[in-house]
Amino acid sequence: MTGSSEAALQLKEKKREWLEQRRQIEEQGNQRKQVADAFDGVPAEIKKLIAPMFHIRIVQQYLWEILEECRLRNRNFVDRLCEEQVQLELCHFRENFQEGGESRMQELEDRSLALGREIIENEEKKREVVPQPIDIHKLADLLTFAQACKNEGNEKYQEGLYEEALQIYSQGEEVMKQWKVDAPLKNERKWLTEYRLACLKNKAQAAIKLEMFQTGLDAAEEALSLDEEDHKAWYRKVQALKGLGRFQDAEDALVKLEDIAQWCPDRRQILRDCNTERTKLTGAQIKWKLGTRDMVGRAVEAGIFSEDRKVELEDATLQTDARLDSTKPENDRGRRSLEMELPAKALEMLAPAMPPEERKVQLTAALAGELMDELAEAYSQPWFQARVHKCARDSGFERSVFLLRLKDVAFKAQKPVLKKWGFEGNEQGVREMTAAMRDHAMGGDMPAWLKQKQDRCLELLYGGKDGGMIEVLLH
Repeated sequence: MTGSSEAALQLKEKKREWLEQRRQIEEQGNQRKQVADAFDGVPAEIKKLIAPMFHIRIVQQYLWEILEECRLRNRNFVDRLCEEQVQLELCHFRENFQEGGESRMQELEDRSLALGREIIENEEKKREVVPQPIDIHKLADLLTFAQACKNEGNEKYQEGLYEEALQIYSQGEEVMKQWKVDAPLKNERKWLTEYRLACLKNKAQAAIKLEMFQTGLDAAEEALSLDEEDHKAWYRKVQALKGLGRFQDAEDALVKLEDIAQWCPDRRQILRDCNTERTKLTGAQIKWKLGTRDMVGRAVEAGIFSEDRKVELEDATLQTDARLDSTKPENDRGRRSLEMELPAKALEMLAPAMPPEERKVQLTAALAGELMDELAEAYSQPWFQARVHKCARDSGFERSVFLLRLKDVAFKAQKPVLKKWGFEGNEQGVREMTAAMRDHAMGGDMPAWLKQKQDRCLELLYGGKDGGMIEVLLH
């Protein structure tokens, strides 16, 4: 081949690659436009959560997949966005974006692509495995090997060595699935199936113990492909789905397990186990909901008053409880003061399942005033004001990003005051200090002199009138 021919082929290949890249860009742009159009009617709280990171490719792709799923299943896009599992994923994106910017999001995308490639490769490997007929002599060795894997894996599991048990079960199952027994050898065929089924169920159980829920689900479903009436395999599937946060799928699998149990000799025990698992499933749903709030809290909480952070949390993220609308102030006298208390009703909704914490320090109004004075003095230090002003500039004067960055800066000034007043020198101490001062603000009966101290304290915390954040935070 001549040099000119090679050059022509290279040019043709480059042109093909360019056209493919252009097609992908146009496709992504079309998808982005469709997602943006679908946002008509989406609540403002959801838009506020997504807007700062909407230009990130992995976020756009996630939203497009949700939109496509809604179209295929004839579901409402807005309702889907409001589901807890979607909220958790969006909040996870927002937390990473705020902590690491576009570089962090690129890392997430790279990991996601790598995981996708791994899944595709595993699926291809599964398709490549075609069981081969086995003769009677090799079958005897295979059954001996299968029994040894099962017994050794069980020993490791009972010792609490779940990783080693998982490896042994997986090894045994991988070998067994490569072979098939001809129909005339009914007993041998049954034995091999039973050994493989046992390894798959035990593999699922070990994976669930290690919180490798997708591996556990795959093993449980593979076991059900061998015996769709195996109640233990269905039970493992329920547990794996629960661990993945797929609660409705777990409930459906639990109903199926109850149907199968009707024909089992130990029906009563299985049904009792189902009732226990349903209780655990309900508890897991509640924990998942609270975990969503906790994750969002880590992304946006900051400032002196922990309950103020929860107000900001609700402003910056999805609305997890429609009752929060009732916490809006009934009166607006033309301007908002620097007072940042949260109504008692809202406090109950934000932490419905949390028991009241034991208070170690109680403050009178006079002592609360002195504490606020010391905090204000700490916040007025030049180094602190300079750090807050820089924090505001670095965040682009964006409300949630500023509060996230302010948290660590504020704690450095708060810590000496906390220890002096008998609070723990950690985040728990900040919460307790906040609660002690908030006692005098609940019900709207804070004395005017104490309110002035609080206003001054908050003003300094947020960088003073020259910092540029007061108007942003309070309007």
